[in-house]
Amino acid sequence: MHVSGCFALAAICALASGCAADGEAGGTGGAASGGAPGATGGRSATGGSNAGATGGAPSGTGGRATGGAQGSGGAGPATGGASVGGAAGPATGGRAAGGSAGGRSGGNGGGGATAMGGAAGTGNPGGGGMGGAVRSTGCGTMSKLKNNGYNMLGSRQYYLRLPATYDNMHPHRLIFGLHGATGKGTDVAPGFWGLYALANNSTIFIAPDAVGGLWSAASDTTFVTDILKAVEADLCIDTSRVILEGFSQGAAMSWALTCTKPGLFRAVVGHSGGGVTKPATCMPVAYFGSGGLDENVTQTTQSDPFAKVNGCMVASLPTAPTGGHVCTNYTGCPAAYPVRWCNFDAGH
Repeated sequence: MHVSGCFALAAICALASGCAADGEAGGTGGAASGGAPGATGGRSATGGSNAGATGGAPSGTGGRATGGAQGSGGAGPATGGASVGGAAGPATGGRAAGGSAGGRSGGNGGGGATAMGGAAGTGNPGGGGMGGAVRSTGCGTMSKLKNNGYNMLGSRQYYLRLPATYDNMHPHRLIFGLHGATGKGTDVAPGFWGLYALANNSTIFIAPDAVGGLWSAASDTTFVTDILKAVEADLCIDTSRVILEGFSQGAAMSWALTCTKPGLFRAVVGHSGGGVTKPATCMPVAYFGSGGLDENVTQTTQSDPFAKVNGCMVASLPTAPTGGHVCTNYTGCPAAYPVRWCNFDAGH
């Protein structure tokens, strides 16, 4: 998968410089630090996901990753999703009274969206985006979890990486990184597709392992939500700014998670998704998607369904120029639920 200096930043692109303007074609460019998500590769058990190469890193000129063709059936989501943009939190600092699923994200009740910035009242760079961080119960406690390595939850494991300047009194943004089919958490960690360095000590990162490398909407929805409960009790997290980012089958798993747990996640980022059963319905949620010209994922399968649910205008968006990429925001979206699509000239 080709990773440009703009859309690879996904949920925290606003913290980096040099992104192409909306609708502007990016240059050829090399891979962002952290490597391409193509490292996960593999075809899903359902046949809907991704015959990416194992270790399919992009070339420095934006060339195609070796073995980067996606298998047939890699359909995008029916609805829902999420992405970049600013986090919307309750104006009062408490959970939004009208928000779905207890108003965790604030975007469904009480909070307005803003661009990402420092968490309110803390001065931590890039920490959250607006006032009203919702503190987890772990704030003020000494963490018992292993940093920059695997932690066990029952018989399963997840990789945790804290900011170098982690402060147990400051509520941090949390990003889950979901690997592709036949992959594992260390395909994503410790760099998290380059986001760890770009987050500038604002964000906690987690990369769970799927059983046998394949995600299951039924069992892994419970697994991810159990991880979230465990880390919220141990770490200082802004529960209104929990974000999902996934590649390939991990992207499709992120769609399943956000649509079956409305209000739990502020935003979702999906790169070249497919291979997990699509939810039938979804609530509005901010979404950022990307896909390549040389794989069978498109704006129609990856981002249009989210735009429709969010009430955005849906029209044909620009396609990538040769050797480059183009990123475009949908118009007419509510401020709390932006949708952005990035198309690039490469394979899976």
